[in-house]
Amino acid sequence: MRTPFDTALRMQQRTVDDLKVRIGAAIERIAELEQQGRDLVARIREERVLAHALPFASDAWLATAKHAQARIAEEVVAEQARLLNLRELAREAYGTCRAIESAAERFRAEAEREAEAAEQAAIDDIAAARFLRERKRMLVKAA
Repeated sequence: MRTPFDTALRMQQRTVDDLKVRIGAAIERIAELEQQGRDLVARIREERVLAHALPFASDAWLATAKHAQARIAEEVVAEQARLLNLRELAREAYGTCRAIESAAERFRAEAEREAEAAEQAAIDDIAAARFLRERKRMLVKAA
């Protein structure tokens, strides 16, 4: 049964679905950044080992790598904050969705009760009319 809440419910479900996709993308981005950080740490270790073995100066490269490592760490922190925000939005959107669902369910239940009451009233009217016809017929026979 259609309710006045169906459109709002569909819109809210789309919002929840959109937030799920955005949360998934944020989680993937965090994992990607963390992997980049691990790869950079491994590369820094390798370069340090090579720097001791070869007579090349690697201080400039190490400074650049440290800067990149700090940038990646900042991006991870920013993305985690964004993820927390998205999760909070999803929690609120899901709560709103559940509230709309319950309002729609109450509307359906009320409409069903009204239909049942109307059906019962119609049955009662038919029974009362039959009773009055029978009573009238009995009065006519008695007279």
